[in-house]
Amino acid sequence: MRAWCVAVPKGQGESIRKGLLERGILVKHLRIVREGDLLLLPTERRVDIGFPVEQREFSEEFVSVRSYKDVADVPPSLRRSLPSSFDVVGDIAVIKIPDGLRPHREAMGRAILQWNPKIRVAAEDRGVKGERRVRQIGIIAGERRTTTVHVEHGLRYHVDLAAAYFSPRLASERKRIADLVREEEVVADPFAGVGPYAILIAKRRRPRQVHASDANPVAVGLLRTNVAANRAERVEVREGDARTVLREIGPVDRAILDLPHSALRFLPDALAAVGSRGTIHLYRILEQAEEADTERQIRSVARAAGFRVVDLRLRHVRAYSPTQHHTAFDVTVVRGSRPSGPDTSRTGGRTSRTRASRAPGRRSGRTARRSGARGRRTRR
Repeated sequence: MRAWCVAVPKGQGESIRKGLLERGILVKHLRIVREGDLLLLPTERRVDIGFPVEQREFSEEFVSVRSYKDVADVPPSLRRSLPSSFDVVGDIAVIKIPDGLRPHREAMGRAILQWNPKIRVAAEDRGVKGERRVRQIGIIAGERRTTTVHVEHGLRYHVDLAAAYFSPRLASERKRIADLVREEEVVADPFAGVGPYAILIAKRRRPRQVHASDANPVAVGLLRTNVAANRAERVEVREGDARTVLREIGPVDRAILDLPHSALRFLPDALAAVGSRGTIHLYRILEQAEEADTERQIRSVARAAGFRVVDLRLRHVRAYSPTQHHTAFDVTVVRGSRPSGPDTSRTGGRTSRTRASRAPGRRSGRTARRSGARGRRTRR
């Protein structure tokens, strides 16, 4: 292939090569030529940087593409603004695009497809909106679809990114919660979406029942498909408002309130569904300074519902913004105001900001099964 090149001394070759690369001028798929003490660096056009230039033939070579940034056709001045990461759901890449780069979103999408041939669709994430947490999606390259099949922890989930919320970034958190579930527990997942919490719990643990529900009918349709596809027989699927579902399914041993912008509103309903003892996993998007206030609110709501908080642990699931975290509150409660056994006196309503250890969870889990069973008998 014929191209312009600049002839530079070998001793200066690497620094000049990097400079041409940063400016988007170096032709990366052409092989650099060595002639005596000179390196001939192929360029997109004639470049005057104080060294001889000429046109000549170059051979092509394979270039390892480490990032879509290496092949994105954007102005050099904007290259540093390219996002460093994006989500991959099945064969769909979902990327948030800064305002300054939106005129170049199609070029970014094409670069992602070129970088990874397994990705068939590149989509722009325009944010999650509405009570049903539906992501606003725009296709910027590849096939014109938002449906795919995503594999997580060996399980397959049918997903429609434009119609039902799903985030692959919560895979580790979903496994953490599943690992806490004890044999014969009854679990409520009232914001189940397409089912990644509920199905993982049903397939990897031994719950008595997992009640998975959602108010979004599209999500419920996908949830039913995924339950069948993964043969998760212990999952009972419902469509409906979380408050209504929680009133119908109690008593439960564990509830997952994975609705971070409004989970606190549903805490009284989750508590009402708990038997004599249970654990609630409540998620919020918070500044660190807001965490203590959320803890106080949780304790106040529990007290008003007739519960005592015997353990409250929080952890940062992931960074949500430069100043906010997606934060999990693991709240264990017992009915009544008096301690219910020797294990509760050890926790004493303590709050921990470290990662929860497994040992306390195992002790409380055994008590939860006994207490949960008593709660179920009395409610009949």
